[in-house]
Amino acid sequence: MKSIFLLFHTHLMPDGTDDGKLLGAYSSRHIAEKRRDTKYRLLPGFREPDGEFVIDEYQIDQDNWQEGFIVNK
Repeated sequence: MKSIFLLFHTHLMPDGTDDGKLLGAYSSRHIAEKRRDTKYRLLPGFREPDGEFVIDEYQIDQDNWQEGFIVNK
C-alpha cells in the first residue's frame, strides 16, 4: 500500500487551546523529517520550545475514521 506522511505543528495558546497546523504532505518520512529540520524549525513560532512537531503516516485510499465521534458541550 502507498503511504503519505503529514507534518503537523501544534502549540498551546495563552487561553489553553491547541493551535494545530498542517505544514505539508510528503511521500516519505525521511522527506517530512528533512523539511521539519531544515525549514520549519528555523522559522519564528515553529522554533519556540512550546510547540510540537508530529509526523503521521496515512495509507492512501483508506478510511481513517472508522467510527463517529462525540462532541462534549
